[in-house]
This record gives sequence, structure tokens and C-alpha cells, in this order.
Amino acid sequence: MSSFLQNHQRQPKLFVDLPSKGKWYNKDILQDEQPNSLPVFGMNAMDEILFKTPDALFTGKATADVIKSCIPNILDPWQLVGYDIDFILISMRISTYGDEMPANTTCPKCTNVNESSISLGKLLEGFTDYPLEFAFETGDFVFHIRPITYEQTTNFSMQNYKLQRELWQLQQLERTEENALDLEKLMQDVYARTATLNLDLAVSHIESISKDGEIETDVTEVSNFIKTSDAEFYSKLKDKIFELTQKWNFPLFDVECQNEECKNKYKTNLDIDYSNFFGVSSLNSRNLI
Repeated sequence: MSSFLQNHQRQPKLFVDLPSKGKWYNKDILQDEQPNSLPVFGMNAMDEILFKTPDALFTGKATADVIKSCIPNILDPWQLVGYDIDFILISMRISTYGDEMPANTTCPKCTNVNESSISLGKLLEGFTDYPLEFAFETGDFVFHIRPITYEQTTNFSMQNYKLQRELWQLQQLERTEENALDLEKLMQDVYARTATLNLDLAVSHIESISKDGEIETDVTEVSNFIKTSDAEFYSKLKDKIFELTQKWNFPLFDVECQNEECKNKYKTNLDIDYSNFFGVSSLNSRNLI
């Protein structure tokens, strides 16, 4: 005989349409390849525990697992693009804790810390008109750019963290006449690997390169072309990726400084620390404008 408790299981609190419109997803990523009207459930007790597990947060596993728990129609969260992840996490926060969220921001004019409340539902409305097609020309080549996946973002972040940690450890070592040359070589090696990582990150945004009706989509061929061609290709690529990621950035929200002598109006962005975003009553944010 079934328990009466089964009649009180959690129900979806929200239905959302992904900002990407499912452009880069297939049936292995989204159920029925459907990016619209996705049911969003509030987090359960195990989900909240996951967001308090440092190792799971660092590797991205906590985020991926909780997304699958709260939005079962998303079959493979690792393959979602960045701004869909942001959108989904806000939707999950609304479904779990409600629309209003306290946020502490610092006025860029007078440095006063302002306690305010933001509507996450209104923030979701800012995830509109994100460009789904983006290309630029340099020379006779046309580069088609796409956002990278959550899995790629996580992997690059982990590699970068390890390199920065390695560099920091080298900088803490005592430098002597005997070890100075060896330390310098080790540091130069870290710098070189960091440069390679940055190059790989830029290349990962390339969906294809075309010229005179021909098109190349093979990742290895595209990567070799960028790495062995004139530096102007890489320079232009970096500039365009930066331009595009600004358009894909987290929506800003308006704040008015509470300092009576200031009253400055400024825009700010949420700096999401997932463990805080889903676990405490307030959130610190950084100013972008």
C-alpha cells in the first residue's frame, strides 16, 4: 500500500524557455529536443547538501547533478551553454526560495554598501535577444563563433586554477643563487602552458571557418590553423570572443545608493557563488558599471 506522502511530492513551480532556444542541443541533451516550457522543480534536501560539498562544486558535478534533479527534461547539463546555465540556476533559485532575493552591492561612487532586494523573475527577463548566430571576417576567411559548453568551461577553469596554484607555489619558494635558474625555467614553463590554455579556450569557441564556399568544422584542423597562422587571426579571434561574451553576459540590475549624500544610480551584476546563491539569505555582487 502506497504512503499518503507520495501525494505530496514536489511539483514544478515554474516553466521556462531556454535563451539558446535549443540551437546547439540534440535528443541526448534535451528530452524530445524541446527547449521550451521546461518544468522547474525546487531543490530537495540532497540537492542543498550537494551545493555545500566543495569538491563537487569545484568539479562542476554538484551543479550538473542538481540541474538534472530540478529539471529532469535536461538529460545532459554538461552540454548546456553558459548563459543557459545561468538562466537555469536562477529559475531553480526562484522555484526553491521564491522570487525576491537580498543582495549587497557596493556603490562605485562612494563605496557605500547597499542592502537591496532584487526580483529574480525580472532578472530572467533580461535573458532575451541573445545572439544565436555570430560571425566575423578577417582576410578572406569567415569565422563562425558559438558559446562553449558547461563541461568545457569547467575543464578550462580547473586547468587554469591548477596552473595559477602551481605558479603561486613556485613564487613562495626561497630564491637562491643555486636554484634561481631552475625556478625561472619552471615559471616560464607554467607561463607557456597558461598561454596554450588561453589559445585552446579561444579556439574552442570556433564552430567553423569558411572561405570561398568551402567550410571546415573539424576541431583538429581548425585548431592547427589558428596555432600555425599569423598572430593577427588569434588576435582578432580574442577580440571578437570578448565582444560576443559581453553580449552573452549575465543581465545587469539597477541599484540606487542608499547614502543620502550620494543617491548614485548604478548597474551591477550578480557574482554567483553557487554555494551561497542556494544556501544563504544574501549575496554579495560585484559592480560592472
